[in-house]
Amino acid sequence: MGPSPVPSVFDVTPFARARQPSGEPRRPPSVQFVPPMIPRGAQFKFLESPFRVKGVLYQGTQAFFNDNLQAGIGALVAEIASPELRDFITQPFLASGWYDALPVPALVAYEARALRMTVNDYSLYRTRYQARRDLGGVYAWVLRIARPQDVALRLPAVMVRMFDFAKCDVACVQDGTLETIFRGIPAPLEPWLRNGLLIYAQTALKLAGAKTVELEQMNAPVEGERAGVPLVMMHVRLRWS
Repeated sequence: MGPSPVPSVFDVTPFARARQPSGEPRRPPSVQFVPPMIPRGAQFKFLESPFRVKGVLYQGTQAFFNDNLQAGIGALVAEIASPELRDFITQPFLASGWYDALPVPALVAYEARALRMTVNDYSLYRTRYQARRDLGGVYAWVLRIARPQDVALRLPAVMVRMFDFAKCDVACVQDGTLETIFRGIPAPLEPWLRNGLLIYAQTALKLAGAKTVELEQMNAPVEGERAGVPLVMMHVRLRWS
C-alpha cells in the first residue's frame, strides 16, 4: 500500500493552499531563525562543501511541494531570500547524483515557513511523509515479513549510503536494542540526521511488527573538523518492543 494522502486543505499563503495532516491546527506565519547557508568558519563557497547527499533527497523536496501545494515548488521559492538557493532547489536533480548537503538546514527552515509551521513540527511531518513514500509499496511487503532486529541492523548502513561523508558502526546489538555510532557528521546536519533516523526507524520497524520504537541520543561530541566545519560523532541507542 502506498502513502496515504494528506486529507484536509487550508490556506497557507495568499497564493497557495496546502494539505495538512488530519487534526493538525492551523499555524501562524513562522518567523524562526534561518540558519546560514555557509556555516561560520567554513573554508568553502556556497555549494562547494565536501559534504554531499544524493539528489533523490532534493527530488523529494520538489515532489512534496508539487504534490501538496497548489503553487507547487513556487510556494517554497517565494519564501527564499537567496537567489542562489532559489536556483539550487528548482534545478533538475539526478536521483543518484551528488549535491552539496549543507543547504539542508536553511531549506528546511524556509520549507517550514512556507507551510506556516515551526521547524520542529514541519521536520517531523515531512520526514514521516517521506518515510511512508520511501518505505511503501513493495518495500512495505518486504518489511512485513522481516524481523524487527534484522531491519534495525540494516537501517543505519542504508541511511549512510545517502551521503558521501558518514560512516557507521554497530557498537552493540541485543534483543530489542541496537547501539550505533555514526562518525564524520557535520555539526549543522546532526539534528536533521538524528530526526530522520528516528522517523525512518519508527516507520520501518513498525512495518516489521514492532509495537514501540524509541531513539536515545547517547552523546554527540566534536571529533575534529573538515574544511572548517566541526564534525560530531552520533552515538544512538535504538529500542523496540
